[in-house]
Amino acid sequence: MIDSLDFEARFSAALKSLDKKPAASLVDSELQPTVETAESDDNKNAVVKGAQVRHINLFQHPDAHPVALDLALLKKYGADWLTWETEVLSLRIVSDFPTTTVSDLNMNKIMAMKTLHYVDFFWTQWDAFHACVMPFNNLYPDFEILHPPSVAQMMVAVSVSKRVREDVAWSEEVKVFMEQACRFDGIFCPPAPLDFVDVAPEHDTVDRDDIQRKWPGVRSTGVAPEDNSVTSEQLRRMLRVHNYFRADTERLQTQLAWIKDD
Repeated sequence: MIDSLDFEARFSAALKSLDKKPAASLVDSELQPTVETAESDDNKNAVVKGAQVRHINLFQHPDAHPVALDLALLKKYGADWLTWETEVLSLRIVSDFPTTTVSDLNMNKIMAMKTLHYVDFFWTQWDAFHACVMPFNNLYPDFEILHPPSVAQMMVAVSVSKRVREDVAWSEEVKVFMEQACRFDGIFCPPAPLDFVDVAPEHDTVDRDDIQRKWPGVRSTGVAPEDNSVTSEQLRRMLRVHNYFRADTERLQTQLAWIKDD
């Protein structure tokens, strides 16, 4: 049951609960972009429109993947950075990385990753889950107005969380929230990694068994049927969110390749 509508207070509570020790797995672990210019055009570290994400602009680029940011910090500082205040972390990044600033958007991503490492709220409280989904998809969290996350955005967020921890069970509260978000998007068979969410159709016109039988073929070929049947429409929607998720995965793999080589 949802016990509070004070989104900011509950998410802030997650960030303030950082006196916990890191999870044991921490030490062992290694579309809708927001356009953001971190520096003036004459600054050599400014993000140039169309520029690829590299070590030189990682902490400024709006397309920097949250997992890539997390791994870059873990590689540089180990788990120590998770105990630092935001202001201290920002100063250390500017001092130790080839950047003059950390963009607000990327600091939101870093704080959301920090939340995954230290507390369970992402998996247990719907508003904390929602607040993390947004920066994981290059968006600022909005604590004033609830914008339902899309199925594609939730797929990305679940995938990000699996790269950090898999030791926390999803609460009924969060699963119900994800189910309702799927309904809002009109998708009754959310693809992996969101396939654990059960979205019961409101009408018997949706044949989930038929959709599931045909989905592997659509996913592998990248081509959905074009007829006007309910099943075909569901497959088209599933393919769209799958393509968004696949693009995010490819973006992460590209960024991880040079982070591991640096």
